[in-house]
Parts: sequence; structure tokens; C-alpha cells
Amino acid sequence: MSKIVLSILSICIVASVITFTGCTKKSETELRKEKDSLEQVQYDQIIRELIDSNLIRRRDSTDIYGTGSFDYKDTLDSFHRGYSIPRDSIYKVWNTQAFQELNELIRKKPLVPGPYLDRGNHFQNVKMYRDAISDYNEYIKLNPGNHSGWMNRGNAYERFKIYDSAMYDYNMVLKLKPDDTIANFNKGNIFDILGKPDSAIMEYDTVIIKDVRLAKAYYNRGTSYLAMRKFKEAARDWEQAIALNSAYEPELRPKINRIRPLIK
Repeated sequence: MSKIVLSILSICIVASVITFTGCTKKSETELRKEKDSLEQVQYDQIIRELIDSNLIRRRDSTDIYGTGSFDYKDTLDSFHRGYSIPRDSIYKVWNTQAFQELNELIRKKPLVPGPYLDRGNHFQNVKMYRDAISDYNEYIKLNPGNHSGWMNRGNAYERFKIYDSAMYDYNMVLKLKPDDTIANFNKGNIFDILGKPDSAIMEYDTVIIKDVRLAKAYYNRGTSYLAMRKFKEAARDWEQAIALNSAYEPELRPKINRIRPLIK
């Protein structure tokens, strides 16, 4: 009888050991998951803080035509130097006389494309995007082989948040002018807006292949890497942006310092 009792006790002890061991392994797995979860929360919190602190600029790809540290220019020879006036920004406010002159030109010679482009640019600069698109439509009908009409209409669609149409127009720009970098840049920005940083990075890669000196491409690609929690790549690109354009230093250095501890 005692042998039976001892056998039962032995079985119970072995079962207890197995159960305890299983619990230990399960606890280790749970702890690992908890650690990963805490790291994820930490990453998310840092990204939110960067955004909330305005270190990540609200980006409109059309800003690259502007001044300051937006250093994108029309040709490889010129856009690394200063650029004070965006190419489509002759009128930044409503200008009645300019509109009257353009209206008169269009009335007299409705088959001449140029005034439609100029008036469309004017409409776009005063944020009348629907009217701008209408004029770009006319320009493209009359002069479909000029990439400027497609580019500017793409800008208007982008600002109007009609992203599929903007993408179509930027693709047409690249078909007409394969070496263009602005269209790839703008496509990357749209992919960022749509929450597709991996696709955005591919576009910025193309921009950088076309022109390795463009600081703004590294700036944006770094932000896309940040969205993917690729902190090492983000810091690398921001460092390169600073090296190419020191005007980025005040903005990007705090971001780099903030994510440096997360680099593994």
C-alpha cells in the first residue's frame, strides 16, 4: 500500500515540476512580450512628442519651391544656390489688374495656352484650387507635351487633397521629363500623407539617385524612416541633410538627439 502511495506522490511531484516549469517559460514569454510592448509604447510616445513639439514640420511638398531651407530648385546647376521667388509665384495675393489682363488675353486668343497657365498659377497662389485646375485643364488640352501644366495641376490637386489625380499628373511629368526630381519628391510626400512611408522612401531614393546633393530629400526620407521606427536610418539621413544644408541644424539636431538612445 505504501508503495502505491509513494508512486502517486512521485507522479504528483513530477507533474508539479512540469507545471511549474511550464509556468516559468510562459512567464518569460509574457515578460518578453511586455518588454516589447513597453518599447513600442516608448517609440510611439517619442514620435508623438516630436510631432507635438512641431519638430516634424507639417509638410506640403509644394513648399520646396519656397525660400529658406527649402533648397529645391529647377535645375541641378541652380537649385543648390539661393532661390528667392517660387517659379509660379508672380502674384501671391489677389491682383485684379493681373486677372483682367489675363482674362483679356484669353478672350482675344483662346487657343494660346500660356495665359491659362499663368491664370491657373495665380488662382493657385490665392488658394482657389478648383479654378486653378480648370485653367490647367485648358492649358494641357492646348499644350499636352509641356510638363509644366501637369506639374502645376498636380500641385493644385495635392493641395486640394485629391491625391490620386495628383499622382497621375506627377507620373505624366516623369513620362515627359524622366530626369525631373520634383515629381518624385511630391509623390513621396503624398505617400507619407497616405501613411505609406515605405513607398515614400522608394520615391526619395529615386530623387537622391537623380541628385545626391539635395538636402530636402534626405530630410523627408529621414522623417519617413522615423514613421517606420527605423531610428538609425532616420538619424543618418538627417545628419546628411545638415551636412548638405546647415540651415537644417536647429531643427534636426534636437530630433537626432531625441532618437539617438533608441538606436540599437
